[in-house]
Amino acid sequence: MAAEVLGDIPAWRLKQENWNAVGHGLEAMRRALAAGDAAGLRRAVADVEMAGPYRIVGLEDADLLPLPKECRERINELVHVLNSADPTDRAGGWTTPSGDSASSGAAG
Repeated sequence: MAAEVLGDIPAWRLKQENWNAVGHGLEAMRRALAAGDAAGLRRAVADVEMAGPYRIVGLEDADLLPLPKECRERINELVHVLNSADPTDRAGGWTTPSGDSASSGAAG
C-alpha cells in the first residue's frame, strides 16, 4: 500500500500547506522504515493520504502546486527502500538497505 501511495503522489497538485503535511508524512514513513515500525509506517501512509487531493480541482484552486523537489527526492528514497524489501517475508517485516531485518515490532 505504501508503494502505491508513493506512486500516486507525483501526479498530485496541492496547496502549500498540504505539501507540508505530505512532507511530514514522508519523513514519518522514512523513520518508521528505518526503525522497522510497521504500525508507524501504516500511520504515516494514512497521514500522507489524508493530505492528498479529495475532489476534482476547480477554478477556485488556482493556487495548487506540483510536487516539490524535496518531496520527490524523499519519495525516490522510500520507493528504493520498499523495493529492496524481501518479498518472501510474510511476517509483516522488511529488510533494510543495510541488510538488517526489521519486523512489525514484535519482540523476538
